[in-house]
Amino acid sequence: MATKKVNNYEICKTFKDWLAKNGHRFNRKYKIRHYKKRGILRIYFEDVTPEIHCSVNERTGVCNAIYYKRKCWDLICDLECAIAHAKNGKYYCKFCDPPKLYDTYQELLIEHSFENFLEWVNETFTSSHVLELRKGVGGATEAIIIDTSLPDSLYTERRAAFGKLLKGLKRLPDGSPCAPKNSREMMTAVIPVITGQGFDGLSGMSEAPPAEDE
Repeated sequence: MATKKVNNYEICKTFKDWLAKNGHRFNRKYKIRHYKKRGILRIYFEDVTPEIHCSVNERTGVCNAIYYKRKCWDLICDLECAIAHAKNGKYYCKFCDPPKLYDTYQELLIEHSFENFLEWVNETFTSSHVLELRKGVGGATEAIIIDTSLPDSLYTERRAAFGKLLKGLKRLPDGSPCAPKNSREMMTAVIPVITGQGFDGLSGMSEAPPAEDE
């Protein structure tokens, strides 16, 4: 599909405009901080563990990441949107195949990312969910949010995929196996998604928010 380059999509502003009309649909209270100079808007949800970072940025839209001990552990719930402008005036996401066309980039962002973000938050930020962090040989890390009300077997395939990745990392450039340094190569941590700290817990976040620069 032929496209023309268009810059200056106001993604954070579009999110704030959408939030003003739809914020009441979130099941948890929230606060936002818009760091205009950095082009990032952070969303903080009450009682949600600070390891889960929800943000909107001016480059790709909604990004949900896991930070543990000041390190980015993994990206979860990928809702990024690569906005493209077709020559016929329509907008679409370059990541989608086949792409869906929209009259405005705002409509694209809302349906592609914002509404899905709302649904994910309401489904995931509950007391039955836990954040499972795993770290293996070579420093490879992974994060999974697990619903403990469901059978644990549902997550077997995902865990096995990470195990296969680790086996790949345990090989030297010539293809020979790399001997493990010790038998305890996997570190696992489980953190409740809901902490019960309220917004007073903001000061203890792994990446404390600076003063808003609006």
